[in-house]
Amino acid sequence: MRRNTTKWMSLALAGGLTMSLLAGCGGSAKSVEDGVPETESQVQEAEEVGEAPSYINETGYPIVNEPIELNVMVGVGPMNGDFNEMPVFKDLEEKTGIKINFEQVSPSAWTERKNLALASQDMPDIIISGIGGMSDSEVNKYSSQGIFVELGDYIEKYAPNFKQLLADKPDLDAVIRNPEGKIYGLPFYQELVDEKIPDNLFINKKWLDTLGLDVPETTEEYYEVLKAFKTQDPNGNGIADEIPLTYRSNQRNTGEYSLFGSFGIVDNEQHLMINDGKVLFSPLEEGYKEGIHYLNRLYTEGLIDPEVFTQDQSQYIGKGQAEEEIVGSFIIFTDENFAGIERAYNDYVALAPLKGPEGDQLWNKYATGYDVNAFLITKNNKYPEASIRWADEFFTVETSMQAIYGEVGINLEYENGKYKIMDPPEGLSVNDIRCKTCPAAYIFGMVTTEMINNIEFQEDTARKLERCKLYDPYTPEEIIPMLRLPQEKLEQRANIFTDLTNYVAEMKAKWVTGEMDVDESWEEYVKTLKAMGAEEYVQIYQEAYDAYKAQ
Repeated sequence: MRRNTTKWMSLALAGGLTMSLLAGCGGSAKSVEDGVPETESQVQEAEEVGEAPSYINETGYPIVNEPIELNVMVGVGPMNGDFNEMPVFKDLEEKTGIKINFEQVSPSAWTERKNLALASQDMPDIIISGIGGMSDSEVNKYSSQGIFVELGDYIEKYAPNFKQLLADKPDLDAVIRNPEGKIYGLPFYQELVDEKIPDNLFINKKWLDTLGLDVPETTEEYYEVLKAFKTQDPNGNGIADEIPLTYRSNQRNTGEYSLFGSFGIVDNEQHLMINDGKVLFSPLEEGYKEGIHYLNRLYTEGLIDPEVFTQDQSQYIGKGQAEEEIVGSFIIFTDENFAGIERAYNDYVALAPLKGPEGDQLWNKYATGYDVNAFLITKNNKYPEASIRWADEFFTVETSMQAIYGEVGINLEYENGKYKIMDPPEGLSVNDIRCKTCPAAYIFGMVTTEMINNIEFQEDTARKLERCKLYDPYTPEEIIPMLRLPQEKLEQRANIFTDLTNYVAEMKAKWVTGEMDVDESWEEYVKTLKAMGAEEYVQIYQEAYDAYKAQ
């Protein structure tokens, strides 16, 4: 049975995987030939009588009787190539008769450009937000002003591929609807398990062998190994330059959140976990304090990189790829990204979650997979019907594969319904060539389990999926699902969350480094968090989770 979606309250707690930012641009679609509606009123009038506008073909190709152009704003990552030259969009232009004019803006310019475009209403026809580029709060705000177009009727009439996906994935149907049951965005939907377990813990097996040590299985064994890494010169250069453990604090892919699982709790950017149906604020739990004790012990004995609270990604990666191998253990999505392929494959191994002093052995798992606001139509768009038909192409296997993984013959081999990720040219990685030739994660569309089962991945992804099998048995039985909140709850959350998370991060740094003693300051810390609204914050999610479970 499909869920009753009209009462859904949810907010996506994803984040992780890939971050996509948007850029703003002005203008709207061009009418290039007679017979194409020139004004919104003409299109709306056709809708009111239940007829498709004369400019469009409801089925078949091309989509439009005469070519049209649509302006799209999209934020891209630093590795991305020019969307206007990518094969997937050129192929669709030839097939559909719709030319897309992309304006791409760097992440650093996104906030300013987006706010200016929406506030001035000098907007493009379509916003493609990629992963996480448009918040629920923003969509709620601007849809209430009529700036974003409600898509439900257009999907019903012009998007058979997406309708089929909703029928096949009823949870998606629920998630993409706002609390009033309306749809304003098409999603980026993916079922790759590696995004659900992004942070993996690695250890230098080469150093273990050099020192005659076993792979550690408990927090105490791990401590002893890190101490040996610091004191016994495992890289053999006669210099005390080893960094036993490094990470980037408070980061999903590279941070220490999952290490708290050895003490019975899991932490994350939202600081939420579920135990027997009850939503908890992780940094208020006793296990969190015990985890802090452990990290403080490692830090004060020089076993944790002193820069874990300050280093950026490039500084972090630089340590893994330094000319001299200096890192004993680290946390990241894929070890190839940190240490390079040769060291990753030859020197490091993934550690199973460490068993804590009370036998606890947990690791984080996230309910990633949905970016519900990945494709939005603005009120400036004269051709919403054609826009939806064009967008519906991305919910076919062929176009989604081409958009997310690349061009057949360049990035992919295809035979008998199976796709294989091709080896990149010498000197380039798979992601290098992929990001230059297709939008990759900066797009909407789908990667379903059925698709995944027909893809032969490169070794890095295959190794990541194997690591997920290692970690999955230790993940919590209940995780925070994809939840969406009504606007008033989003605003209530926003008023509380920033202060909470800043204070938690501040105190973690002081405790781990020894600037303050966690036992002496714990009671005051708890009082402060409660005064900041930690209990109200939890109640927002408890109500949303209860409503989710009741469906």
